[in-house]
Amino acid sequence: MSHLIDNIADYLASNGVGTVATNIFVGTLPDSPDTCIAVLDTGGSQPDQYIPTKEPTFQILIRSTDYDLGKTKLDLIRSLLHQKSNLQFVTGGQYCYFVLALSEGGHIGRDLNGFDMFSINFQTRTR
Repeated sequence: MSHLIDNIADYLASNGVGTVATNIFVGTLPDSPDTCIAVLDTGGSQPDQYIPTKEPTFQILIRSTDYDLGKTKLDLIRSLLHQKSNLQFVTGGQYCYFVLALSEGGHIGRDLNGFDMFSINFQTRTR
C-alpha cells in the first residue's frame, strides 16, 4: 500500500520538480544533498464520524543553496498542488477529493549550514 506522501513525491517527480530518493525525500529531510525537498506527513484533521474519508495534512520543506531557486521551487510546488480536486496523484494511488494550500508558504529562515529553508503546508480529503 502506498502512502499519500509517497504518491505526492512521485507526482512532484513526474512533473519535473526532482527525483525521488535523489533530491525529493519522503518522511525526512536528510543532511545531503544541500538542495532538496522533503514531503512530510503532518497528521490532519479529525475524521468525520459519518463519512468514510480522511483529512490528512502534509508539509513540503525545501532546502536550497540559493534563495531564488528555493523560492521558485516553492512556487512551482504550490501551483502543482493547490486547488486540485478529484484526482489521484499516481495511478492506483489514494483518491483525493481536494488539495488546498493552508497558506502561501514561504521562507522560514536558514538552517545550521546557512542554507535557505522554505515551507508550505497542505490539507486534503481522501478516501
